[in-house]
Amino acid sequence: MGGGQWRRRAGRARPRLKAPDVIPNREVIVTNAPTNSRGITFPGSAAAFRALVSARFCSAVWCHISDCDEVFNYWEPIHYLVYGWGLQTWEYSAAAALRSYTSLWLVGGPSAVVATITSTAPPALLYLTRCLLALAAATGDLFFYKSVCQEFGVHIGRMWLAFSLTSAGGFIAGAAMLPSAWCCTLTSLALAAWWKHNYPLAIIFTALSALIGWPFAGLLGLPIAIDLVFKRKQPMLFIQWCGISLLFILGPMVYIDSEYYGHLVIAPWNLVKYNVLTDHGPDLYGTEPWTFYFVNGFLNYNIVWILALICPLLLWACEYIPNVKPRVKFCQPYWLSLMPLYSWLAVFMLQPHKEERFLFPIYPMICLCGAISVDCLQKLVFRVKPTLDSIISKITPKLNKAVDIIIDKKSPGNHYVSHTRFIMLFFMVVSTLLGVSRNIGLYQYYHAPMDILRGLAEEEVSLVGNINVCYGKEWHRFPSSFLFPDSRYRIGFVKSAFDGILPAYYGDGDNATMLAPDHFNDMNREEPKSYIEIGNCHYFVDSTIGDPGPLEPSYADDVENWTIVKVLPFLDSSKSNKLFRSFYVPILSENYIVYGELQLLRSTRLKVT
Repeated sequence: MGGGQWRRRAGRARPRLKAPDVIPNREVIVTNAPTNSRGITFPGSAAAFRALVSARFCSAVWCHISDCDEVFNYWEPIHYLVYGWGLQTWEYSAAAALRSYTSLWLVGGPSAVVATITSTAPPALLYLTRCLLALAAATGDLFFYKSVCQEFGVHIGRMWLAFSLTSAGGFIAGAAMLPSAWCCTLTSLALAAWWKHNYPLAIIFTALSALIGWPFAGLLGLPIAIDLVFKRKQPMLFIQWCGISLLFILGPMVYIDSEYYGHLVIAPWNLVKYNVLTDHGPDLYGTEPWTFYFVNGFLNYNIVWILALICPLLLWACEYIPNVKPRVKFCQPYWLSLMPLYSWLAVFMLQPHKEERFLFPIYPMICLCGAISVDCLQKLVFRVKPTLDSIISKITPKLNKAVDIIIDKKSPGNHYVSHTRFIMLFFMVVSTLLGVSRNIGLYQYYHAPMDILRGLAEEEVSLVGNINVCYGKEWHRFPSSFLFPDSRYRIGFVKSAFDGILPAYYGDGDNATMLAPDHFNDMNREEPKSYIEIGNCHYFVDSTIGDPGPLEPSYADDVENWTIVKVLPFLDSSKSNKLFRSFYVPILSENYIVYGELQLLRSTRLKVT
C-alpha cells in the first residue's frame, strides 16, 4: 500500500494512514500532496473545511425558516428556556411528552449562556444559534468528506464536495433547528467513523442521532450493525457499545426530561409509540402522493438526485467492465456502504406522511451516490471507447475524430479519469448552476417572513403591557419569538380558514413544563382557546396571496382600523410558472413569476412616536 505502519483494529490488520489525505482506493493510491500519483487534484482538509463553513454559514444567514414545525416545536421551546416565555405545542404537554428538553439544552444552551451574561438582542441569539448549527454541520461534512476520500477515492470525494457545497438541500438543512438536520450531521460522523473502522465511535454517533435527534435515524446504523455482527462476527462488541451508549446518553436524557415533565419520561419511545403504535400515527396531516420525494429530491439536488437513484444500476454495469481492479479488502462492499440511502427511501416513500425534512438525514448519501454514478459513467465511457472506435470508423472517419477530441487520447497516462474529465466537469457545472439558482430563488422568493418583523423595531411604541402581534392565514410563516425586538411583544392567532390545532403559550410558574393543558389534543382538532380577538391586536401580519374571504379578509383595505407599516414582496406560487418559481434565472424569472405582498399592519388605535 505504500508507506505507513500496520496496526490491528477490530480484529483485522489495515494500514495506518499517516495523514487524512493518504487515501487507498480501488483505482488509485494517494500521497500527502493535493495531487495524487494519477495526477488527480483534490482539496485538502483545510481547504475543504473553509469551503464547507462558508457554505453552511450562508445557510445560517440567508436561508429562511421553511418549516413551521421548526419554529413551534424547537425555536419556541428554546425561547422559553432562555427567556421564560414562548409557545408550547401539544407534543410538549406533560400528557404527551414526545419531545426532549435534553436536546433543546444541547442546541440552545450557548444562547442561554450568552443571554445570561450579556444583553444580546434576541434576533442576534437566533442567528448565533444558527451559525453554531452551521459550524457543527460543516464539521460533520468535513469528516464525511475525508472518509469518502479514503473509502471511495479522492476522485469521488472531490465530486461529493462539489455536489454538497452548492446543493439546495445543504442550504436548507445546514442550519435548520430540526432533529432531522442534527441527524444529518451525526449520521455523517457515524458513517465516517464506520468507514475508518472505528466501530465504538460509529455506534456512539448512531445512538446520539437516534436518541438526541430522531429515533427513526437508528435505521441508518443498520449497515454498521450488519458489518460488526455478521461480517466481523463480533456481536458482543456491538452489544457492549450499544449498552454504553444507552447508559451514558439515554440515562441522563431520561433524568433531565423526567425532571421537566414531572414524571418518568423516555421521549424517544413516546415519539415512536405515537407514530407507529397509534391508529392514526402521523397521518392526520402532511400526507402526500408517492411522487413527493421524487420531486422534492430533484428540487434540492437536481441531476445529482437522478444520478443517486440510478447508482445501483451503474454499479452493476461496471461489474462487467474488464480490467477493473476490485475494491481493496478493508473497504466495505458497495451494497453495504450505500444501504443507508436506499433503505431510508424504501421506508419513507411508503409512508403517507411525507415532508421535506424527512430526507435530511440522507442528504450526504445522495451526494455520495451521485458522485459514484459519475465515476461509473466515466469508467463505462472510457472502457467502451475502443468498441465505439471500431463501430464509428465504419460509418465515417470524421465522426471517429470528433470522439477522439471529446475523449482525449493525448491525455497523460492511461487512467480513466484523465480521459473523461469532461463528464465530471459537465455534472459538476450543471449541478452547481442549478443549485445556486435554487438557493438564490429560495432567498429571493421566500425570505420576507424573516424580515417583516424588523418593522417593529423601527417604531417607538408607548404602551404599558404586552404588544400583540397577530397572525391569521399566515400563522405558519411566523419566524419565532426570537425575532421580536423585546419581551413586550407576543404573538396572537386570529381565526382563519385553518381548522387544525395551534400552539399556545407556556403557563406561568416554575412547573409550566409539568402541566397537561386541557386545550391540547393529539388529533389535530381545532381549539378555540388558541385564538385572540382581532380587536386585541396591535399589529397584524397579513398577505395579498389568495382570495379574500369571510375568515381571511384583506385587512390592509380596512384603512379605518389598520395602517401599513412595512411591505415586502413574497412569491405567489399559484400564479407563477412552476419552472421559474423553482429555479431563479436572472432577467427571465421576472417575466414568469408573480409576487404578492407580505404586510405588517399597525392598528390605528396604537399610538407610536
